Amino acid sequence: MRIALFNALYPTPLQPKIFGGAEVLVRQIAERLVAQGDEVTVVRLSLDGIRQTEEANGVRVEFVPIRNLFTPFGPRHNTLAHLAWHVIDDWFVAPGEIAGILDGFRPQVVHSHTLNGLNAHIWQLARDRGVPVVHTLHDYYLVCPRCSRFKGEASCAATCGSCAALTVRRRQRAGLVNAVVGVSQRTLDIHLDAGLFADAACHVIRNVPNPDITFVPMDLPGRPLRVGYLGRFSPEKGVRLLVEAAGRLPPGTVKLVLAGNVFQEERAALAALAPQIELDFVGFVAPKDFYAQVDVAAVPSIWEEPGALVLLDALAAGRPVLATAFGGLPEMFEDGLTGWTVQPDAESLAGTIGRLVDTPALVLDAHRRLAAHRSRNLGDMVASYSQIYRDLARLPA
Repeated sequence: MRIALFNALYPTPLQPKIFGGAEVLVRQIAERLVAQGDEVTVVRLSLDGIRQTEEANGVRVEFVPIRNLFTPFGPRHNTLAHLAWHVIDDWFVAPGEIAGILDGFRPQVVHSHTLNGLNAHIWQLARDRGVPVVHTLHDYYLVCPRCSRFKGEASCAATCGSCAALTVRRRQRAGLVNAVVGVSQRTLDIHLDAGLFADAACHVIRNVPNPDITFVPMDLPGRPLRVGYLGRFSPEKGVRLLVEAAGRLPPGTVKLVLAGNVFQEERAALAALAPQIELDFVGFVAPKDFYAQVDVAAVPSIWEEPGALVLLDALAAGRPVLATAFGGLPEMFEDGLTGWTVQPDAESLAGTIGRLVDTPALVLDAHRRLAAHRSRNLGDMVASYSQIYRDLARLPA
């Protein structure tokens, strides 16, 4: 089949920037489709504003300049500029080059992922050409201009008035989608509850771990229990919640291994939350090296996280997880067997960590279960998407 994939970013040698897990996953899907004999073109934003084409591992990647004030992955601008950006992104049309790409490639299916900056108008361009559309929900772009449904220091329980006003057109355009995929049931339900995709075929296809992640053997944990966090240090990720919880435990009982890019000011603020606990900031580190340094992996998100790839990678590496009861996180592991679901407050998280410190056999038992567990892999996920493509391609134009 000929499949056009759309994602705001797609890492290549020309523009390798990675902002989140979606672009890594889309690259894995694209390369797997090519390996099984499909033709794939990926359309992504050009961060330098240059229209160009690159071949990357058999995938044709089309870079299109953004039709807006600035790219969404650069430095912050003032509030008024961001407001104008969101209005343009919602009401204007997709970059003009995309129509030419579709006409030249003539895909049988368009599959969109993150659209921040690409614009949901691409669905209209596809439907104008009789091409069916499948969209995967990796975030909340269609109901929240920030894509996170998170404001201040809390997850949003519903779409607020300002978000509704800034997502009018994209929500209308969602009616052009033939099939919608949630990476978790929770993420899909949030969009359905908002009235989107009433006429689309609905699916849940959960993410899978990075195929490069390997199982890392572990002995019975000692003291301190090594709890690891890998990811961005943005407020919704809950790193401060994790540190605050650790700070409630006696000295010497737990060590936090924190991987990712963090500014010095944030390091100082985190250290002040738990002065008696060892915080090991390890920066950027290869996942295999990271998981060898920890006994348990924490995903302390305080937003409706759709489907954290880092959680799946931790399980694949044999590390039980501590995850908050938000978004799709509880759907991704067996509570009490391969990890532990905690409420998003410091007292609950500290209580669970303390129980694992006192009973390290719980961690080792979970680790051994993961050794015997066969998780879904990239082939399984792509097979599910391929079936949707085949079903859509049979639809009348």
